[in-house]
Amino acid sequence: MKNHGDKSIELIAFGKALRKLRKENQLTQDELSLYSRIDRSYISELENGEKAPSLHTILSLSKALHIKASLLIEKFEMELED
Repeated sequence: MKNHGDKSIELIAFGKALRKLRKENQLTQDELSLYSRIDRSYISELENGEKAPSLHTILSLSKALHIKASLLIEKFEMELED
């Protein structure tokens, strides 16, 4: 993994993709936390590129955002290309 300071480029890209999708759905972190059953502070850490999501987390977030997990991964890959 390439690093950007203490954070990897991949984690930063995932965080940007997650934040964009959350905002497109007009959700706060609190609302996404409620719908995904993932702690709000963990969602914040994901969006800030501080944590790596597990497969379970990706699936829970996708379900809460009403999208396929593959779309979340596609958005992540698009962020990597920028």
